[in-house]
Amino acid sequence: GAGLPEEGIAERGGLVLHGERSTMDVEEYLEKHAITAMLNGIVNDLVREQPVDPISFLVSALFKESTARGQETAFLTHLLQLKEQLLRDQKEAADVVAEKAKLLAENEKQQYRVAHLLKTLDELESAKGGNTALSSKPVAVPAAAPETPTSSTVALPPSACVPLGHTSFSWAGGVMVASEASPGAADANGEPGADPLAKEAFSARVSVARVFKAGKASSGSSVAISGWARTVRVQKERAFIAINDGSCMASLQVVCENGKTQGWDDLKANGATGCSICATGTIVDSPGSGQAVELFAESVSIVGVSDGATYPLAKKQHGLEHLRSLTHLRPRTNTFGAVMRIRNALSFATHSFFQQHGFMYVNSPLITGSDCEGAGEMFQVTTLDVKNPPLTPSGAVDYTADFFGKQAFLTVSGQLNAEHYACAFSSVYTFGPTFRAENSNTTRHLAEFWMIEPEIAFADIQDDMNCAEAYLRYCLSHVLKHCTDDLRFLAEHYDKELLTTLTSVADTPFARLTYTEAVDILLAAKDQPWEYPPKWGEELQTEHERYLAEKHCKKPLIVYNYPKECKAFYMRLNDDDKTVAAMDVLFPRLGEMVGGSQREERLDVLLRRMEESGLESAGYEAYLDLRKYGTQKHAGFGVGFERLVTYATGMTNIRDVIPFPRAPGTMAN
Repeated sequence: GAGLPEEGIAERGGLVLHGERSTMDVEEYLEKHAITAMLNGIVNDLVREQPVDPISFLVSALFKESTARGQETAFLTHLLQLKEQLLRDQKEAADVVAEKAKLLAENEKQQYRVAHLLKTLDELESAKGGNTALSSKPVAVPAAAPETPTSSTVALPPSACVPLGHTSFSWAGGVMVASEASPGAADANGEPGADPLAKEAFSARVSVARVFKAGKASSGSSVAISGWARTVRVQKERAFIAINDGSCMASLQVVCENGKTQGWDDLKANGATGCSICATGTIVDSPGSGQAVELFAESVSIVGVSDGATYPLAKKQHGLEHLRSLTHLRPRTNTFGAVMRIRNALSFATHSFFQQHGFMYVNSPLITGSDCEGAGEMFQVTTLDVKNPPLTPSGAVDYTADFFGKQAFLTVSGQLNAEHYACAFSSVYTFGPTFRAENSNTTRHLAEFWMIEPEIAFADIQDDMNCAEAYLRYCLSHVLKHCTDDLRFLAEHYDKELLTTLTSVADTPFARLTYTEAVDILLAAKDQPWEYPPKWGEELQTEHERYLAEKHCKKPLIVYNYPKECKAFYMRLNDDDKTVAAMDVLFPRLGEMVGGSQREERLDVLLRRMEESGLESAGYEAYLDLRKYGTQKHAGFGVGFERLVTYATGMTNIRDVIPFPRAPGTMAN
């Protein structure tokens, strides 16, 4: 009746405890410890309450009974011992799983390397007609589709490719090299084991960056340096020139002496700030504290003279507003040198990210007949005589007589064209200039700017958000790794928190909120003095975006599922018929960094959305055809490249992060 397990009873009336027969019969034992009444009470409570988790209920009841009897210490001790054993078992299991994953990854890596090595050897043998002698320079293996295994090749994993910074031999041989390639022409790292003072490609000169990277180890080496003079100080018997060639922030001091440096007279007569100079000499330790080495010139040549008295960039500080009027010379300043090197690194990182993830680079047209945004704020392109254009019988301009036989404009986005190619190549991206004829004269807008626009077939809004976050964090990690000196300079002069901010964004997962959740948060901020009070159904203003990113989340976040009235016609309508699968990535101190969406793949819904937006189907025939012939869910986003550069450099005006800014009333050079 007490429900004791069978193995606990040796025979009727006898109880077995730990393998020994008890002299106390069952009834006396149960009566002495009041077991039957206790269990009956617990079972009655269990039947009455019928909890979802009966085991926990029974354990809790036994704990209460042990407390009432003064035996809770022993009971708890036993439970804690069980818990500790379970935790030990869990840890051991996790360690085993981790070790297994590590071994599998290492095995895949070795297969990866062996496959590329064998493939390269096969190609070398084939190229040399069976001669297996290896050339002195390894042949890089293209990232091609996996081949069918043969007796001499190993099948590659589906995603196999040689990582950036490797040749097929360095990867196959396990050589440790940089996980990313250099950020571009400004890099001075060189290949492992290469001459640290190697000449620049297609030139006889050595870059200033290479000289500084080599440091005092290069003392005694002879090099040729070329660049532009930041300063020229000519004394009676000695001259000091600070030469910068754009490869890095620092300028190299070149020391010339009368009687020892060929070209002394030319230097004394024509050396001035801004002139271009070639100098050949020996690298020596610098006695000064500003730099480790300097160049003692054996010869110096003034390649291009400069009038130091009128040179616009004399050695003094210039305001950024003044430098915007000197777009042809401002790259020679420290600020714009740093900004443009970072811009270059971000461009490189953009291509690296998408190429590493299997995206195809597509060149979208700059001249178009459609308006992707549906806003109509476009620059028109025409060859008609604007003073006397041909007219139709109704008096309208006859664009059939124009160059393209129809109205043409500068593109506002490459998205529609990218979608065409995504529906054939699955994952594509565009990276090129776009144009908006918005009369917006602010620090955040340009009339001509660059856009990165990936499109992913068979992807939804979640995939889209994941890709956007991964791309942005990759780019910022890249500049932190490759542009340290430039970032330190900009942090010192423009944004003290720049390095901390970029590191935080690169290392921290983004927050995510629906539009409705975001509006609720804004409405709850009663003490916030809004210029534009938040309201559901309206676009989030910059002040709203920054509040969410800076004060609420305190990090970048993604807001998604916007009201359909706020977004473009091509964004997929959600099942609630009120919102669309759109998303914006919001950054602290900036606001919107990325805008994207899952695209509307249903033809009937797309036509209805176009009609609601006042768009004619004419001009969108190709776009609509994609929904007729093999439609599929797909998604993409757009990144204003200059906004990304602005954030990565700490600059406050977008006109300072593009080489030649175009804005209302502004078009210099």
